[in-house]
Amino acid sequence: MPSRTGFGGNNPLVSPEMNGLSERGWHFPNTFTMGNPTEFALPGLFASSYLLDDGGYRHGIADRNVTFAETLKEKGYATSAFFSIFRPFNDQYHRGFDSFYHLYDLQVTEKNFLNTANWYSSEFNKGNFTLKESTTELFDYYHEYLHDVIRYCETWISYADDDVLPESKILDAIDHARVATKVEEEIKVLEESPESTLAPFFQGGDLAFSKIVKEEFARRRKKAKTTFLDLRFRSQILRRIPQIFKYSASYQSAKATAALAVDRVLHGQQNLLMRYPSGGYILESFKRWHQKHNATQPFYSYLKLLDAHEFNLYSHDLSEAKEEQEKEYQVFRKCISSLIRKSDYKGNMLYDCAIRYVDEVLSRLLAYLRQRKILDNTILVITADHGGIYPDIPHRDKASHRLNTFYDEIYHIPLIILADDRRDLGSENLISSVDIASTLLDMIGEKIPDSFRGESLLRANAGRPYVMAENQGRGPCDLVRKPIRVCVRSKRFKLIYEAHPTNPDNGFVDQLYDLIDDPEEYKNIKDQHNSDPKIAELMEVAKNRIKEILN
Repeated sequence: MPSRTGFGGNNPLVSPEMNGLSERGWHFPNTFTMGNPTEFALPGLFASSYLLDDGGYRHGIADRNVTFAETLKEKGYATSAFFSIFRPFNDQYHRGFDSFYHLYDLQVTEKNFLNTANWYSSEFNKGNFTLKESTTELFDYYHEYLHDVIRYCETWISYADDDVLPESKILDAIDHARVATKVEEEIKVLEESPESTLAPFFQGGDLAFSKIVKEEFARRRKKAKTTFLDLRFRSQILRRIPQIFKYSASYQSAKATAALAVDRVLHGQQNLLMRYPSGGYILESFKRWHQKHNATQPFYSYLKLLDAHEFNLYSHDLSEAKEEQEKEYQVFRKCISSLIRKSDYKGNMLYDCAIRYVDEVLSRLLAYLRQRKILDNTILVITADHGGIYPDIPHRDKASHRLNTFYDEIYHIPLIILADDRRDLGSENLISSVDIASTLLDMIGEKIPDSFRGESLLRANAGRPYVMAENQGRGPCDLVRKPIRVCVRSKRFKLIYEAHPTNPDNGFVDQLYDLIDDPEEYKNIKDQHNSDPKIAELMEVAKNRIKEILN
């Protein structure tokens, strides 16, 4: 969330490195993602496309015309991605990457699959699908995911001979051969009897894949040893629980954040060693990759850090990083002490300290590029796939708003571009995440593909009169049975329009906010959608977008 950074108005100590970059580079304070959550946001970053372009997100970016990485690879760039998120192989986010590292845990794959499976279960319980219909539809997803898990296991077994990846307390603790064997057994059972295999899930039971994942997590958790450094972090958090409660934005927020703090005190590293690698692990992997690649060849690397997402505070999964971890502890201690001393502070201290950890990792990345004498010849982009849902900012206590609405705190993202270019490009205009790839191609003098939705920020008066976002909620992408929700946001108004594919001409305004009078979007004035011609313009944009999607 930009609002939780120093350059976005929070305590400057939360992001000292990024604060400096925002001043030295190009800072675009009104940047918005075209989708949320992650699976909805990635097409904008990887292919400069909207979520429901080209038939939607059923298979990620598999059906998009061309990707950013493919464009660079064709121009002679070495390309790498350190992908710490949960999209399957079939979503083809690896398109255009010479080296694509799947740095996520099996629990993340299970979580992603269950987002779809639980939707079918909910529809079945509502009586919208029969058991036969539910199992028939879910079969394709489950079958695909199980095969994907086998590919994931085979990939990680192959990494044993790859010296790019450091040892990971998370990812190396999985018995990939064992998992692959069990999944192969489940595939065989599923193919022999789909309905009897899936029916127990719709009756409240677990799928075999979930049981496999739980077994692996239990095995790994038993192996996780508490370290002295982990105890020091837990001790610091324990001391600060009263302040964590006190400085939250509301009573409900205080309960949620204090409960998180207590969990970290009780379980520490054990609950961190579960889904995502730390920023330190991602950085170390990139450095090893970069040192192996041809120094005369230009390169593009995508590094995805999930530390703010997970409230991670240090490089807990790296076995050989004691010097860095000690510094990370001192950074955390100073950061949380500084927040407590700020009398007007409100927020989630652990979230802000996680941002401080990301800032420390970024500082080490810059130091590495400087040491290799390539920083001045490197374009660095700092952004996010989406914003945050944490209940402290603003004062919303229901996390369920994450997918059901388009609030700014979820869609507003930071964007800083650092380059050896002195043009004045700082823009207060509205910018979409689809513009990032187009801008970078323009910066290096390459043609922007015709399929890219993005506009280059190098052009005069860059920016948009409005930005767009869209979604269909959790579950499968279904452009036949699920309603389509399109958000069109100008600087003054935000309009959310909904229509069903079977009757697109009969859509309606679901939400409308006046962002000048109501910047935190508490007053839905949808009944006033005929009161201003500017609102009518946004509604026409939304209607046309839905027609475009369905055509």
